[in-house]
Amino acid sequence: MDLFGRQARQRQQALVTALQNSAPAPVATAGPPQPTAPDHPGSNAYPNPAAPQVQSWRIWHFKFFAIYPTNITYLIPIGPVPSGGFPVIAISPGKFLDNPTNYTWLLQHICKKGYIVLFVDADTGPLDCEHTRMAREFLEAVSQTIKKKLNGPTTNPNQIGWWGHSMGAKVQAIAAQLTDNPYYQTPTAVLANNFSNEKALCNDDALSTAARIPATIWYSIIRGDQDTIAKDDPQKLYAALNPAIHRQLLEVISYPDDKLIADHLAPTNDTLIGGELNALDWWLYWKIAVGAFDFHFKNKAKKWAYGEERENGGIDAARRQIKHKVEAQSGI
Repeated sequence: MDLFGRQARQRQQALVTALQNSAPAPVATAGPPQPTAPDHPGSNAYPNPAAPQVQSWRIWHFKFFAIYPTNITYLIPIGPVPSGGFPVIAISPGKFLDNPTNYTWLLQHICKKGYIVLFVDADTGPLDCEHTRMAREFLEAVSQTIKKKLNGPTTNPNQIGWWGHSMGAKVQAIAAQLTDNPYYQTPTAVLANNFSNEKALCNDDALSTAARIPATIWYSIIRGDQDTIAKDDPQKLYAALNPAIHRQLLEVISYPDDKLIADHLAPTNDTLIGGELNALDWWLYWKIAVGAFDFHFKNKAKKWAYGEERENGGIDAARRQIKHKVEAQSGI
């Protein structure tokens, strides 16, 4: 465990610095370009285009002789506030992926589309695999940030969505089941990207009780066809959910000629590990996330996240239509 949270604090400060001083995003030279249409959830047309306000705080925990924090970094849109306030999107990162550059562009994109974004880092270190503990701390972080840091006219505490990646998607799958937790606030929609149920040393399992997740939640599970880490865990999560829930399983199709490789790290953009912004972000991960939140919270089109535009990956330079796949859906 990261005693006194030194490593976690360093990661949080690095994230804040990266968000406050971000250079133009690295953009792929191949594949479909970023869309520009204002109604496209993955486009570069933003209702709140200014650099977001970035704040951070931490919640301290005590366990035996250890003192450690949950670090929360949050982004607030600059500009017009919608009637009722901004919806809140809580993001949970993957294992070893909570460094400053992995999700910087995703966080900024969602925020500039008109959402308060919370980045919740409940991982205390490389050997930490207590995913149920992380899930409880995730719920506390979301609830307490809204109550203590965002409680005001700019926040709509009744409009909450979640976005998780890899281990973060597992943490959220467990958190969604903890309905008796005092900090529980039912999310309207959950986006589980490259969900991994890796149990490691702690043996926490998100699947065996996944049917407890409330049927009111809309659950989108997105997997890459070249994901050798999550393997078939996304399919297992889909099957384990309550049959009455609104759910879908989407497969991201790789296009090697356009350098669009749908591996486990595709939702991240850290250039140190080979990531870059490309059509998988604009036309897939970002589009479906913002498309879902826009549908639920802004009365916008259903097609981007739950309809015919889900499979649209854009048109590349060779005029080829890139298509992804809806593997399964129920209640959508």
